Amino acid sequence: MNTVQTNEEWQEGFGETVPEEESRARGRTINFKAGSQHIEPLLSHQKSKIPQILKEIPDPFEGLMNMKVTENKVKEIQDAKFIYLKLFVAGHLIAIIGKAGSGKTAFLTYIAALLAGVGYQVIYVNADASASDIKDYAAHAKDHGYTLLNPDITGHTNDQVVEYLKQMSLIDKDYSNVVLVLDTLKKFTDLMAKNKGKTFYSILRALTAKGMTVICLGHCNKYDGLDGLPIYEGTGDLRNDFDELIYLIPIKNPDGSITVSTHIDKSRAQLEELTFVIDSDRGVTVQPRHIDTLALSKHKKYLQEDADEISFILDNIRILSKSSNDLFEISKTQERGFARRRLDGVLKRHCSSFSVDPLWLSIAQPKHGFRYGLIADEYKNQLANQRRGV
Repeated sequence: MNTVQTNEEWQEGFGETVPEEESRARGRTINFKAGSQHIEPLLSHQKSKIPQILKEIPDPFEGLMNMKVTENKVKEIQDAKFIYLKLFVAGHLIAIIGKAGSGKTAFLTYIAALLAGVGYQVIYVNADASASDIKDYAAHAKDHGYTLLNPDITGHTNDQVVEYLKQMSLIDKDYSNVVLVLDTLKKFTDLMAKNKGKTFYSILRALTAKGMTVICLGHCNKYDGLDGLPIYEGTGDLRNDFDELIYLIPIKNPDGSITVSTHIDKSRAQLEELTFVIDSDRGVTVQPRHIDTLALSKHKKYLQEDADEISFILDNIRILSKSSNDLFEISKTQERGFARRRLDGVLKRHCSSFSVDPLWLSIAQPKHGFRYGLIADEYKNQLANQRRGV
């Protein structure tokens, strides 16, 4: 059997003197593990240790209170100075993210021309264009009064660009009239290396602290998220360190142009969504109303995935509207092999109640759910225009 600890042993281990009789009466518990009588001190009686630990603990609310929405923070949002519509804020660090072909460069060269036209010093660093494209971009920059930089064709490196920006951030200078565009972000830092990205973002943040507006273009991951939205390429620091994170969602039009809408993922000002059309000559035309291109993109994808079910449904509601159950029974009779749940999903996905470009009308029934029938072209176009923002 193990011997009972003496008060001296306890004192040596915990730095506290307790009368022997009190330690035996209040300060010990018996652990019957493996049949032994090993007696351990109660943590609640470590009087000399606990107060010291408590003294070292900071205010437990301090971290949370840093997130308090103060009057000054609200005023900052309300007083944000926009340099372009309600999308780009002066002195902010902004990320514009989109897939290849989403119109990032076309849109930002358009913005660069506008801002240069109203007196901003615009510096556009294009490190992601081919030599043939650079020729066209250089002509555009010359015509509209902004500066186009390209490290490759001038015998420089992207690392030198970063070093020059670092030097600029250390100078005591007001950059409030300067707009810097970096195309694209991955050319200037390793987006997947947390430390490198953090270091580069701190340089850009230092420039915005001196008034500069910095707009960085970035790419998306190969696969979209579960909500259908693209996911930016890089670590979480990108989203944390930027004031605004804005996705561009494109959809191709029959005439070869693309309609692109913004999707604001993060903002520190009261931004408004924007839609623009890019024609085959890279001309940009801002639309009067926002169009939900994400919904249209999903609709286009579903049209391909649901092609067999759509054809079957349209054939069978051509003369008389039918319920989901009616169509399912017909599919069994015709041995089409459509699962009930799958058929229900297609019916709802492309009906007038949900679709941005409906294929059939959904008619609520008092006791039998919905019936689905053909939709008049005029009403179909009216619904489609409403949901596209036209």
